[in-house]
Amino acid sequence: MKSLSSASFLLLSTVVFHLFSSAAAVETDAKPPIISKGDSKLSKSDGRKFCVSKPEASDVQLKKNLDWACKEGIDCSPVEPGAVCDDPASLRSRANYAMNTYYRTSGETKNACDFEGTGRLIDTNPSKFKYCCLGGEARNSSYQ
Repeated sequence: MKSLSSASFLLLSTVVFHLFSSAAAVETDAKPPIISKGDSKLSKSDGRKFCVSKPEASDVQLKKNLDWACKEGIDCSPVEPGAVCDDPASLRSRANYAMNTYYRTSGETKNACDFEGTGRLIDTNPSKFKYCCLGGEARNSSYQ
């Protein structure tokens, strides 16, 4: 009977060890978040891509991209008129925010930045504001 208890303990210990090992492996595969900390440009060496509109995208296309991305469930409240990220209040900057947020929340695949051929991936964070990063990035909490 004592050997059965030892065998049960050993089996339970092995199962617990494998559970914790598996959980640690899942966490190490995840990309760490990039935090701006007030720097408006992130280095190209960090490997992140940003989804923005192509320069030749028309206002009609930009508006369509903005509306579509917002209807897909991303939080567009930061770029609504009068909101914290709506400065400057340009359609292009608002569309870029929505496009990049959609790209981030959709797995950062190339297809998630297509937007009917009007989206493109770039290596440098185009955010111009220290307190409001391009959609899907962390915001600096020091904004007042």
